[in-house]
Amino acid sequence: MDRLAFEPRDYTAIVRDLLTTLTGGTVAEQAVVPVSGPVELTKLASRPFRRVSFLEGRYDAGGEERVIRFTEADFELADRDGDGMLDAIVFRPQGRSPIPGSIVSVNYYPVQLASPVPLTDLNVGSVIRTLLETVGRELAVTEQYLDRIYDSAFLSTAEGASLDRVVALVGLTRLPAGFPLVTARFSRNAASGGRITVPAGTALVDDEANRYTTIATIALEPGETARSVLAAGTSRSTALVAAGRLRLETLVAGLSDGTNPEPAFRLAANETDDELRRRAQGALRTEGRGTVDALRYGLTAIPGVRDVRVTEFPNGIPGEVRIDIAYESPDDAILRDVVAERIEQLRPAGIRVTHGEAGRRTVGLRVSLVLAGSGVPSSAEAALMAAVEERVVARLRSVPPGGSIRVTTLTAAVLEDPLIADVAVAFLDAAGTTIDPPRLAAGEVVDVVRPLVFDPLRTESLVASQSVSDVDLVLPVLLQPGVSLADATAALTLAVDGHFALVTPLSPLTVDGLAAAVRDDTRYALVRQGVTLLVEHGGRFVQLLDGQGEHRPVIGETLRRRTIDIQERDA
Repeated sequence: MDRLAFEPRDYTAIVRDLLTTLTGGTVAEQAVVPVSGPVELTKLASRPFRRVSFLEGRYDAGGEERVIRFTEADFELADRDGDGMLDAIVFRPQGRSPIPGSIVSVNYYPVQLASPVPLTDLNVGSVIRTLLETVGRELAVTEQYLDRIYDSAFLSTAEGASLDRVVALVGLTRLPAGFPLVTARFSRNAASGGRITVPAGTALVDDEANRYTTIATIALEPGETARSVLAAGTSRSTALVAAGRLRLETLVAGLSDGTNPEPAFRLAANETDDELRRRAQGALRTEGRGTVDALRYGLTAIPGVRDVRVTEFPNGIPGEVRIDIAYESPDDAILRDVVAERIEQLRPAGIRVTHGEAGRRTVGLRVSLVLAGSGVPSSAEAALMAAVEERVVARLRSVPPGGSIRVTTLTAAVLEDPLIADVAVAFLDAAGTTIDPPRLAAGEVVDVVRPLVFDPLRTESLVASQSVSDVDLVLPVLLQPGVSLADATAALTLAVDGHFALVTPLSPLTVDGLAAAVRDDTRYALVRQGVTLLVEHGGRFVQLLDGQGEHRPVIGETLRRRTIDIQERDA
């Protein structure tokens, strides 16, 4: 929870403002600092003015923003409209100046006093000055007390008994010394993917009805198999349970197990303020209403909701919130009713909340694996590929609506298995053609076509023995005037070799790709209809023509130009 905007004044500032007011001046009026030019004071309540006695604003001190008093060494007063009255503050080039766009506070004396000042003896030690400073001290002390009162109302700054009263609003009390605690460990279901949230207050019980609830919210990120969190007994009299005795009271979507790997213990001392604050944060999320975090957390905690994106002011109008929800199943009508009911419970009063299903982008995936060493037995290959598919799909499902899809993230997920030495991942469209990683629009999530497409498994030893493919090329060309066949052959040979070095499982060899790579309009024009590429790999031959065929090398495979036949054609 954020603090209110209250800053206590110090004694010096209070006395200064009292003196200014007592002598007929006006205090704490504000003006906006323009991007360039002087600060216009044409809207002061007691204008025109004859003198500025105090000017304070924000100053950039080498990248550190400070509030300082500007003196006459920094500014001078000016008459901008020529009517003989001062109406602006001009900052000197060699002096300090406030940050453009910030607010300055001005104390000033008007040209004409509203009434004569009856008190004139303001010297230090005089009766008037002594009384005024006494009042100033009392005001300063009172504002410091007010600051403590404000602090005591907020979770982040309240202390001691004040903090106890704040957390009591969400039903929490400070845990005393001797209170039973246990470390609870939650494990992911092998078939579940994505991010799994375990909210604070998740209960575990044993066969004797001893009940413990988690004191904080945790999340198992994609690929994370288990996480631990402290759980507290429901009362001080809750028995200390032995290791492994607790189990989930209610199943949580995506979890296979929840237990205590170690025996319970008792708290050695009263719960500290920091520990109580951290515990209260989870309770606030669970019990909170009317905030963006409450909407996001409350909806994400519903089983069957994959992800939630909350957008404030979606149409640029205050008072509107848009929620895009990604569901596990796109056809679950009951789940949609549950979501609508939860939104009504959590939405802020007077705020219009619209919600809809996140858009879905369907893509396929091709995965090419190289297994470490000599690989695994054939009986274990299916299980290995199934595990790879689960990890890859889990990473994609964890991408939030409108998020970025990165091949490197998927590669890292595959390589978590030490049996896999290398991998190439490519995205496919509906026709099975390789495409670039999709860019999700705002509020859009990705769906993966399953099963994934796996290339035949290869091993490091096999790749080492079959690492080179030979290519024979026939390239008919039209030569530009003054260009010899020898010159064209030399240029084409260099371009072909450079292109071969860039061919990968994600960027296969095609006539179209080669033609784009070797194009040189200043020397020749390639006659694509007559281009032929013959690729020999592992005793098999593949012929590539214009618009027909491709050769997708496996990981570790390189292309080698065996022959190149440059044929000159007449226009």
